[in-house]
Amino acid sequence: MKKIKLAIVGCLGRMGKEVIKEVNNFPNCKIVSAIEAKETTTRKIGKIEISYNKKIAFSKADIIIDFSTPKSSLESAFYASKFKKKLIIGTTGLNSSQVAKIKQASKKTAIVFASNMSVGINLLLMLVEQASKIFFKSSSVEVLDIHHKYKRDAPSGTALALGAAIAKGQNKLLKKISDLKPNKNRKKQLNRINFYSERKGNVAGEHSTIFTNNSEEIELRHKSFNRSIYANGAIKAAIWLSNKKKGFFNMFDVLDISWFLNNVYSK
Repeated sequence: MKKIKLAIVGCLGRMGKEVIKEVNNFPNCKIVSAIEAKETTTRKIGKIEISYNKKIAFSKADIIIDFSTPKSSLESAFYASKFKKKLIIGTTGLNSSQVAKIKQASKKTAIVFASNMSVGINLLLMLVEQASKIFFKSSSVEVLDIHHKYKRDAPSGTALALGAAIAKGQNKLLKKISDLKPNKNRKKQLNRINFYSERKGNVAGEHSTIFTNNSEEIELRHKSFNRSIYANGAIKAAIWLSNKKKGFFNMFDVLDISWFLNNVYSK
């Protein structure tokens, strides 16, 4: 069996290390390159030497998995496009202009871009969109996210994705029904999305979407016990992407949730 050769960008980060560990559970994949942006005292991860040159590192791989920084992910998209290497991006904190550049790169190669690679979170996004169609106009909406104390972006990429799912359920732009910034204190406003972010300890990730009106409160919640779910999803995305030539995809495509939405909720 021919194995899919993977390169990991951000190999010394929390998610990079998790992906490297999780690959052992996928006999059809192997890591051939590990990349970091800056030189460190760590020279190897297992038997793989750490590279600081993406051109050389990418040449060895079929697919790149990138959990790094917005700047580094844009660079990965550039080289993936140039050398026709397929790319998985799980980096958060990218702005709309940066995402547009990644979409442009996907015209020459296949890219999966998702703020959260967890199967459970992507199912939650689907449920939140449907809940928004029913409850948004009569409710205040809160999106809560809790992460480890080292996570920089707030709201998290997943929290913003939940907000976007709510907005999509109302055929609105997220920026029209939210200020896109976390509130210091939780508050309720009718027909508005309010974000609340907390950073503490070593929390892998907790996300809730709460619809509240005068009669009831509906909470849709996901809690991660560890980061393996994100790494697992990224590797599954790489396997799925191996059969694609070019295009811009997300985890709904990988999990075939788009088909589910079109065939069940459109009826």
